Amino acid sequence: MSTKTRPAASLRRNISFLGRWLRNPKAVGAVVPSGKSLAAAMVAEVDRDAEGAIIELGGGTGNITAALLHAGFPIDDITVIERDPAFHRVIAQRFPEVRVLQGDAVDLRRLLRDAGIGKVKAVVSSLPLLSIPDRICLQIVAEAMAVLDENGVFIQFTYGPASPVSRSILTRLGLHGRRASWVMDNIPPAAVWRYRPHHAAAGIGGPEAEVVETLHKRSA
Repeated sequence: MSTKTRPAASLRRNISFLGRWLRNPKAVGAVVPSGKSLAAAMVAEVDRDAEGAIIELGGGTGNITAALLHAGFPIDDITVIERDPAFHRVIAQRFPEVRVLQGDAVDLRRLLRDAGIGKVKAVVSSLPLLSIPDRICLQIVAEAMAVLDENGVFIQFTYGPASPVSRSILTRLGLHGRRASWVMDNIPPAAVWRYRPHHAAAGIGGPEAEVVETLHKRSA
């Protein structure tokens, strides 16, 4: 691809992203996609030496996917979950080698099970958690923690100083969160957060899975 084509393709993706935001700002959560610095900061929190898949939630136009590939993570280890059909097409066309699943993060365990994905070492999320109702946010985070290996990590960015996962959800799921970095040159500036269980019971069968099952029963 020529250097002239790259900026044009990036501009088209940004315009598409803005259009989706204008139609549904709460679902998209930002006016422009994550910048390269923010994408790199999120990817830096993924353990290179650990075994397992990397699950990206809310792929958008694919900037986090690009950062994962640029960092040298194997294509076969990366799976993108994107609910929006337009963004799903963008990522699938931009990265035809990468597995891109169209679906909702609240169904993460089922999506991964159906795709034959087992051990997961990291969930990297660009979902606008602060714009999502608490009940749905709880379910998304619980699903993420349920699929992670006991040493896995949930990575999320936010545009504010506080944790994008509320204190009540952290308490209910037994999670510990910490801000890993600030990315001041992103537009707007952003923070990257890491979340892990207080203890090593992050797999299916732990408290996260119990919360997910309860939520599914209530919504049935």
